[in-house]
Amino acid sequence: MAKDQANGGYRREGGYRNERKDNWKGRDFRGDSGDTRDRRNFRNDQERRDRGERGEGNYGRNDRGFGRQDRPFSHDRRDERNRGERRPMREEKPWQLELKVQRWGINGEGIGYWNRKPVFIPAAVPGETVLVEVEKEMPKFMTARLVKVIEASSRRQQPPCEHYQECGGCSLIHVDYKGQIQMKKQFLEESLKKYAGYTGEVEPMIKNPTVFEYRNSLKMPAAMVDDVLETGLYKRDSNDFVSIHACAIHTRGLEKARKEVMDILRESGMKAWSRNKRGGLRMLVMKEFDGKVQVILVTDPMDIDPEITAKIMNIPEVTSVWQSIKTERDPEVETFGKVMRHLAGDETMSLKLGDFDLTLLPRSFFQLNTQQAKVLYETVRDMTPEGDLIVEAYSGIGGISMFLHDKAKKIIGIEGVADAVTNARENAKANGLENVEFIHGDAAEQLEEIADNEDVDTLVVDPPRSGLQERMIEAVKFAQPKNIIYVSCNPSTLAKDIEALEDYEIEKVQPVDIFSQTSNVEAVVKLKRTDE
Repeated sequence: MAKDQANGGYRREGGYRNERKDNWKGRDFRGDSGDTRDRRNFRNDQERRDRGERGEGNYGRNDRGFGRQDRPFSHDRRDERNRGERRPMREEKPWQLELKVQRWGINGEGIGYWNRKPVFIPAAVPGETVLVEVEKEMPKFMTARLVKVIEASSRRQQPPCEHYQECGGCSLIHVDYKGQIQMKKQFLEESLKKYAGYTGEVEPMIKNPTVFEYRNSLKMPAAMVDDVLETGLYKRDSNDFVSIHACAIHTRGLEKARKEVMDILRESGMKAWSRNKRGGLRMLVMKEFDGKVQVILVTDPMDIDPEITAKIMNIPEVTSVWQSIKTERDPEVETFGKVMRHLAGDETMSLKLGDFDLTLLPRSFFQLNTQQAKVLYETVRDMTPEGDLIVEAYSGIGGISMFLHDKAKKIIGIEGVADAVTNARENAKANGLENVEFIHGDAAEQLEEIADNEDVDTLVVDPPRSGLQERMIEAVKFAQPKNIIYVSCNPSTLAKDIEALEDYEIEKVQPVDIFSQTSNVEAVVKLKRTDE
């Protein structure tokens, strides 16, 4: 899933990505002989993106130096330097091309061709004729900015967002919902075919009934813009900050509370953190469940005035306020620092999901779309056969394990985040589930330890965008579960992991649309051991 290790998910977080959020190789969907040639050209970038190192849009921590092209060494240029001479700079006009957009890229871009070289065009739709301005020309591909749509696709719609061209997070917001579903299903099918050799049926996408105002959390970096404290996102493939005044996919409660929190922080004189000026706001994190909002201020080491906290608590929707202190020693890709301070209100957030009551601490992950999380968990439940032992790796606060409680005599969840394990144990106890237990530790190590003593009937895995690590693949092969239910938010790593698990075959593929307006694809795949 598009776990917020960040983005989609928002990772250093720019546009929406869970964000979870991604690769050049396999970035397009053409199935003809040119497909292999084009994708081979992007092999190095593909490997980085498949590992989840690049997030979608501005919610991703983008690779520094991406797109850099080294010049071949020139003796003439060296001689000029030695003589102290410099060639006069040539003023170049923007390079514009008229192209036919032929197919999708995996991040929601359109792909056209110029002299047989693929050109990636954000906000373009297959079938359109467009005028573009070339931004980068690399040896194997080009990137371009959409200038004008000359002939529009019937799938194009007017985005209900003032920031979409700058933000880039909702990479499909200019496409109608039917077109979004088609693109995502196609990406999933092509990934499974390319990496896993699967040409079987993919079930119709389970649609999102709420395609806007569904996202239950936000993680927005802070910056000073014209000496005013702002929260926003980052432009696609850059570290350029964009102030976001309204987001079309945040819930209304989040957006209302965010504006009020920012007014309070501005009135207090709080500044944004920068490398030159310490002691400011780094990021604003907020979550909403069942109409209640939690506010987490991620700052440099500093004390927050109790009056600020009191004013935030006076916002009707806010029930919890925390501070996370982040220093230079903390990994930049991590949202929170090591120190968490509870400032006011409830320590945990609570929500009702189906028949279950769940609680979670600030560090604990939960799906970014509450309504579709229930659908996703029910899908996993429907695809899981009954047995004696079910193990869930990357179990979070225990949602899936709890939905599976009547599918086996014993359910064991494994999770690496201590706060999430604490929540999961409390959730199982609060809901009276005596056959569900949770272990804190490394997924691969714990799975092997369990398999040493018991036969695993079904293994449920719900990894981050980077997929299963090689060590986890080895542990799965050691455990030899009869069935695997793989919950994925990245079709490329999903398909590669399936290929690595050569003793298993695909029985069913069920995509679920959780992140509408983005190119993120969620899928549940049932695998069965071939010797069963």
